Amino acid sequence: MKGRITVSLFVLFVFIAVIFINGFKSEPTEKFLSRIEIMEDGSIKVKELIKMNGDYNGMTRDIAFKNRNNNVASGTISDIEGNNNLYDGSGIKDVVVGSLSDDGNLTFDDFNRNVDYFEEVSFASDGDSSKYTYYNSFMNEVNLKLYNPSNLDEIFYIEYTVTDAVVVHNDIAELAWNVLGDGYTENIGNFEVEVLLPNEDNDYRVWLHGPLNGNIERSNNKEALGTFSFLGAYNPVSIRLIFNKDLVPNATKVSGLTAKDAIINYQTKLSDEANREREKLQRENMILITSTIIWALVSISLATCIYFKERKTKKTAFNMEYFRDFPANYGPEVLEYLIDKKISEKSLSATILNLIYKKVLKVEKIDNKKKKEDYKLVLQNYDESTLNETEKIALNLIINEIGNSKEVVLSKIKKHCSTLSNANNVINLYNDFIGASKNLGRNEEFFEKTPWLSTITILFSLLGIALVCVSISFDLLFIAITIIILMIVLIVFVLTRRFFTKKGAEQYAKWMAHKKFLEDFSRFNEKELPEVILWDKYLVYAVVLGNANKLSKEMNIKMSTMDDIDTTYVGYNPYMTHYFITASVYKSINNGVHTAVSSSRSSIAANQSSSGGGFGGGSIGGGGSFGGGGGGGRF
Repeated sequence: MKGRITVSLFVLFVFIAVIFINGFKSEPTEKFLSRIEIMEDGSIKVKELIKMNGDYNGMTRDIAFKNRNNNVASGTISDIEGNNNLYDGSGIKDVVVGSLSDDGNLTFDDFNRNVDYFEEVSFASDGDSSKYTYYNSFMNEVNLKLYNPSNLDEIFYIEYTVTDAVVVHNDIAELAWNVLGDGYTENIGNFEVEVLLPNEDNDYRVWLHGPLNGNIERSNNKEALGTFSFLGAYNPVSIRLIFNKDLVPNATKVSGLTAKDAIINYQTKLSDEANREREKLQRENMILITSTIIWALVSISLATCIYFKERKTKKTAFNMEYFRDFPANYGPEVLEYLIDKKISEKSLSATILNLIYKKVLKVEKIDNKKKKEDYKLVLQNYDESTLNETEKIALNLIINEIGNSKEVVLSKIKKHCSTLSNANNVINLYNDFIGASKNLGRNEEFFEKTPWLSTITILFSLLGIALVCVSISFDLLFIAITIIILMIVLIVFVLTRRFFTKKGAEQYAKWMAHKKFLEDFSRFNEKELPEVILWDKYLVYAVVLGNANKLSKEMNIKMSTMDDIDTTYVGYNPYMTHYFITASVYKSINNGVHTAVSSSRSSIAANQSSSGGGFGGGSIGGGGSFGGGGGGGRF
């Protein structure tokens, strides 16, 4: 069971890391704005603003005026389906490169700002700024490399003109253009393309091709705007417009086709297919959401059953508010196992204090010139048979390993643990102490075995991993995060449940009543309190119960007001009471134990190696089938 839980948690944390790394970070390219202005001669003037996140020396931008995948146009109406050179441009000219300062809110209005133009060079190095190289590729595209590092916090500006981009048909003019090809290597957080006609046309049609999360609308009779709230890397985007051919009187590329109805019918067919795909995705999303809700309800129901089962095991006939006696004779380390089902430094500190209480160790105050309180623990003659396994290990650790087999000065613990060999010995003994303490705790049979319901709940909650994978594939990041959070909460909840046996429930209830008694110690008068000789033992267990500091102060005050006490015991007991009641010994030992463990771990760590119709609407799949294109990314 424990092994399965460890593996399950590891898988969960891997998924969390993937989600946080890939989901919550900003996209490499934060925003990409493209403005396409159709000119009267059939060319298009393109302006681009690109805002990038993270570190970079600059960016590349490959601008194609011909699609290398296009075939030769057949001269028939089927050419309007694309993938032919009818929609290619004839060249690129008037390339301008520059940058704008980042004012934090990039919009199309920024195209009207002043541009800091770059210098064209034949060669530049990483770290250079305001420079670019220009290369005419044999693949009918222009390759730009813009040098402007991220520490300048500027936005890239690119401007160019593509000639003969518009096709003039017998009845209409058309622009079918790949705004972005399949070569852009980065995710884009927000991609927008604005198309401007030379003049108004109240009957122009426009379509957007690309991932199905895009949308395009006619802003007015002259402008259209296409948007993607997210555009994944290597996803081409295309735009298609048909408009009055009188708007491009000087265009020279003529098809000889009567194309308007054919284009509208073809685009309507593609739009219908895209809408069916969207409906399919919506159905799948609804199935995923429904499955997630069912999974969550079943998981929560199982967790609720576990909660009530745990409550049932905690029920006991004991209902007293205070319990003055010690509920059992086992040591403080077993008490911590009962309370937390684990062993910590508190148990080691309390065990050493218990050895002082049993007069195995003697406390002696050391006077020093720095006026800092320091103590040493001196080994006394004792009967080894009176000690349990954990007490023997604690004694071996503090006296034989850290001390000189006779005594140990608490202030010298850190120095002893500074060497690797000593540190390893201390940690090994500390681990032995933890193991032996857990064994003693298990032998008391405080807890039932992990119920089958807990195992089923954990295994069922892990089914959420499949839902996470599907959610990510659907880009439903919010659902994926919600599932992961619920999985973590469920597994942690189940793992932290404690199912007591009848003995464990009674012991736990009595110790909590005993803790309540110690917390309210000052409220009791002298006659209601046990004999003073037991106060030391109260303090030993108070270390694990978490109220030793408060209790030691209250005992000190209470003792100073008592009329009839054993002054011989109180004033001269060399083992604990005289010092412990002021809390000095407790604090010194507690600090010494913490120093021994933490300093040893630090020493070990320091020595380890590191190794449709065209009036607007959703985008249509199949971007990249027209003329132009190109890609880019950072370097």
